Amino acid sequence: MEIEDWKSAGSVAPLFRELRQLGLESNLAELEAFGFTVVPPEKVAPPEFCEGVKEALERAMLRRYGKDGLSEKRWTNINDIQRFMLWEDPIFEQLTYNPAGLGLAQWLLGTDCVLSLCAAWVKGPGEVRTGIHGDYLDPALVAQPEPANNCNMHYMLTDYTKDDGAISFVPGSHRWRRQVTPDDSKHWQDRATPVEAPAGSMVIWGNHTWHGSYPKKTPGLRMTLQCEYMRRRRQTEEAYRETVAQEALDRNPVRFAGLMDVYSLFPFGKSDWDMDRMNAAEPGAKNGQTIDQYRSLFDTEPAAGRTTIRPTYDYMHHDGKMTSERNTERAERMKREREAAKAENGESAQAKSS
Repeated sequence: MEIEDWKSAGSVAPLFRELRQLGLESNLAELEAFGFTVVPPEKVAPPEFCEGVKEALERAMLRRYGKDGLSEKRWTNINDIQRFMLWEDPIFEQLTYNPAGLGLAQWLLGTDCVLSLCAAWVKGPGEVRTGIHGDYLDPALVAQPEPANNCNMHYMLTDYTKDDGAISFVPGSHRWRRQVTPDDSKHWQDRATPVEAPAGSMVIWGNHTWHGSYPKKTPGLRMTLQCEYMRRRRQTEEAYRETVAQEALDRNPVRFAGLMDVYSLFPFGKSDWDMDRMNAAEPGAKNGQTIDQYRSLFDTEPAAGRTTIRPTYDYMHHDGKMTSERNTERAERMKREREAAKAENGESAQAKSS
């Protein structure tokens, strides 16, 4: 079927065309059917990219833990998440907008999703494992809403097998839409399906899918770089909007600014939202899931000044004149939009009659 720019489908149409171009249609089906999918290395990035990410993570571990940061003895019986990795190396920034990972995340969350965290998992040999759980972040809810709120992408930097302590999933559990109970976790910990895939693969899943990991029975370290994406209205787990530097925005493409959420309308201050800044932002850097707001997964040109860090707002100050002008402009814009829609509908009716 030819996928056109149907307005009714919004940005899903160009996104689907690019996912098809990447050969990821089966991965979309697997996400729908089983709640997780594994993308092979050849559809993710060249081998040298995986090697570069692993080397950058190894350098970060040495900086954080000293000369024994990569020692097997130090990591024995340890499976530890390394927080706030994004600014440790520019290559981690590149991973956040990898076409396969970001494309599948956008399929689940919308094409204006933001980055919630960029972390690493380092796991040594021993009996330690991750218990079966889901990533839905509100533990108070029993029945979870159907749409995914967040999506995980793990980029495997070492080979994954069950004996290597692989991540594991309960296929189909995304349809149950409930929290894991202690009895559930105990039942599934040795029944869950391990992901067995070579270094350079990606595994992607939504927040409803139950998952855990197996103990590492082999020597050496299991290493993973993790990106988690979220719907724009949710609170991120790590502070990117507050910490991203202009240099990072300049060296990365426009979509990176969107992942950093630097054009967010929230939070409000007394003078309401900064519509002027958001309206002037590049497509892909701001909210919106219409066709005209879509940014190609293949657009890797550095933004180089086309995106800027978030200004420092005085939330306690109220500018009455600015608010009045904004309300007037908003009313005029809505009037123009109504007139344009009316004209378009008239043209469509005339075309049908002729």
